[in-house]
Amino acid sequence: MPRCIAPDPTAIALGRLDSERLEGRSRPKERVERAVKPYHQDSAIEDGGHAPAKRAFVVLNPVGGSSDPAFIRSTVETAFGDAGWDHCIYETTGNDDFAAVVGGAVREGFDLVVAAGGDGTVSLVAGPLIGADVPLGILPVGTANVLSRELGIPADLQQAAALFTGDHSLRAVDVMQVGNRYALLQVGIGLDSLMIRDTDRETKRRIGRRAYLQTLWEKLRGHRSQRFTVVVDSERLRPIAWQVLVANAGTLGVRPLRWGPNIRLDDGELDVCLFYGRTIANLGRQIRYLISRGVRGADFVRYRKARHSVSIVTDPPLPVQADGEITGTTPVTVALLPHALRIVVPAENPR
Repeated sequence: MPRCIAPDPTAIALGRLDSERLEGRSRPKERVERAVKPYHQDSAIEDGGHAPAKRAFVVLNPVGGSSDPAFIRSTVETAFGDAGWDHCIYETTGNDDFAAVVGGAVREGFDLVVAAGGDGTVSLVAGPLIGADVPLGILPVGTANVLSRELGIPADLQQAAALFTGDHSLRAVDVMQVGNRYALLQVGIGLDSLMIRDTDRETKRRIGRRAYLQTLWEKLRGHRSQRFTVVVDSERLRPIAWQVLVANAGTLGVRPLRWGPNIRLDDGELDVCLFYGRTIANLGRQIRYLISRGVRGADFVRYRKARHSVSIVTDPPLPVQADGEITGTTPVTVALLPHALRIVVPAENPR
């Protein structure tokens, strides 16, 4: 029989699985091993005559958004405990090896991996699941939670957690590879990446998404459009723009605002959005237009479709954001991985 692992029942009873902190001298893999207890399926059947319970591995970002980590842990424990699932919770530290942590959970045969955090945490947890036969669940506890909104996942944590063991569907979505990282929503270069880079975590926790708008207006005063070199599959473009965005999902922060029409997570294409504008006055007008109306009817946005990859070069280099996290600077190449990840969504979620 294959070797499996399950959470230590004593640890579950004491509520201690999620309390261990990762010390600087410890590796993430060691922490996962401490949180679980080896056993064999045949011994479990001999002991009780029952097949082993399903198991979930939860990655919790304790500083994401404004939610209380204790409430998140309680929600997780109730959702899985009531359904008879085993689970263990891994708290991120800001210096995590997600390939080791999440990849280890996949290799050990967990049935579900859950990301409890914002869009950045979700994309980091999703990376090791690319191409694996383990779906991703999402508990939206970040600042913007754009992906969960796009997928119709409830903002209420208890309702979102109920999907994992209750009535749900699995939606196969496209993924973007950005160097050695993965993104699910968008990769941006320009005003949005500067805004994300310079919005501090404490302000986000205090005032939520308004923190981004506050930084946006500060950046707008000194921002200048510049020349981009953009290669969409084999087409080479040289726009003077204030923003270039590679979109896998359409939601622009909050519904009903969208980056553009017919942008879907599962259409096997990436949408390249080019935002033109040379003067500060033009930029201010365009930003107000986007915030109030989205891109509907906008004459300052041009689109291209990519089915393979998008490469972007600037001089001087600009910061690159992927799903709300700064990943480096230009040049950057974004590769499309069609239908590479399965995500738990509501059963009635429209495709």
